[in-house]
Amino acid sequence: MFRRIALFILFCLAGSTVCFANLGLSVNPVDGSNTLRFQRTPVAGMQNKQEIHIRVSSTNANRYQVFQRVLEPIVDEKGEALNLQAMETQTLSNSNSSGTLYLQNSSQLSMSDQLLYSSSQSGASDMFIIGYSINQNLVNTSGSFRGRLVFTVRGVGNDFNDQVMIDVFLETSSSLKISIRGGHQNNRIHIKDTDTTQKAADYINISFTGNSGQEIRIYQETENFPQNNMEQELGAGVLQLDAEGQTEGLRNQGLNLLGVGRSLIYTSNKDEDNFIIYFLVNSSQVQGQDAGTYTGKIKYVVETGNGKQEFPIYIQCDILPVFSLSITPPSGGVSFTHVLANNPSQDKEVLVTVMSNLHKPYQVLQDVQSNMTNQQGKEFDSKYFTLQVEIPSGVKGQTNFTDFASVETGEYPVYSSDSSGSGATFKVVYRLQGYPQMSPGDFSAPIRFSLNQK
Repeated sequence: MFRRIALFILFCLAGSTVCFANLGLSVNPVDGSNTLRFQRTPVAGMQNKQEIHIRVSSTNANRYQVFQRVLEPIVDEKGEALNLQAMETQTLSNSNSSGTLYLQNSSQLSMSDQLLYSSSQSGASDMFIIGYSINQNLVNTSGSFRGRLVFTVRGVGNDFNDQVMIDVFLETSSSLKISIRGGHQNNRIHIKDTDTTQKAADYINISFTGNSGQEIRIYQETENFPQNNMEQELGAGVLQLDAEGQTEGLRNQGLNLLGVGRSLIYTSNKDEDNFIIYFLVNSSQVQGQDAGTYTGKIKYVVETGNGKQEFPIYIQCDILPVFSLSITPPSGGVSFTHVLANNPSQDKEVLVTVMSNLHKPYQVLQDVQSNMTNQQGKEFDSKYFTLQVEIPSGVKGQTNFTDFASVETGEYPVYSSDSSGSGATFKVVYRLQGYPQMSPGDFSAPIRFSLNQK
């Protein structure tokens, strides 16, 4: 009896040894650890890659195959499962010695068996490497995840097999997508001196999705205030920003001047949001700005608990040369009616406006081609037709017509600017007085204004 038992035990031990010798599987992460571990993936979407070295020992000269599958779902501490499409897997080409590698194109993990490798006909031992990476764009939530993979080697046409399990640890950040783009060019804003309304203005469109409820802060930082090729800066009040959006996250809604340094323009915990920032010129301030092309750079900084991203935006502001003259006559024109010798004199005011950003002195000239005459050619005595120029306080120009003087024929200056060619608005007052010997009829004379740079 004792001998039969001894032989039976010896037989079982011998059978077990042969079983393990026929087909064995070894699974080891390349980094030397015993788990497949992914640290928190960068917000910008850089893939965090890990590799596993798989070795198969075979001594029975029979074909075999190696499979992988998700044994335990990859879930976070709240029991929420990771989107399996976010974890991509792929065997490393030419990492084997014989046999055939499968899954050489990137694929997603699965709860079903995925064929990784088929041996040669001789069933020779072999090894290969399989890699894993996180597609941040498909991560559906943030947190710490844990799951388990199982690798299986099976004989083809026999019952030999072996299995190895390996734990998976994953820390994810949310799939935050941020877009900060110019309305017409990706990272550039082009502003013209006529962009005084939203309809005409260039703009920045800011939007984000996938924030997963964390606090998000967006700052605007002026790195280089716009300046021309002479290093002269754009006037502080010339450029205005107008933020618009159906969101409570905006900190500075409405018109605000482009400032220096860094300022918070948006903060919220929303999962997604969007708003627009228009770049406008202040019509009253741009008039005094030197002509030229002004370039600068601002950047938008987006901060969350996972880090920050920066978006540079280049600014170009074109201030075209301005040298213009406008005349505003009184209602009804410069027309004198019911002129009688004994009636009081009549005054008519003409408003003259000069706009210039050339910073060169100029003159406003009046050209009277002839004295006033009626249909019969009779002239109106010029000593009863006079003019005076009224220059408001604060305007630096000058005139020779501080008192009323006769409107003479010919071309002559009625206003001279300061040496800087500053813009100006002033009045030319025409006075007409009837006299006893004047001829009856309707009298007229052409008067022309022109702008002349000195």
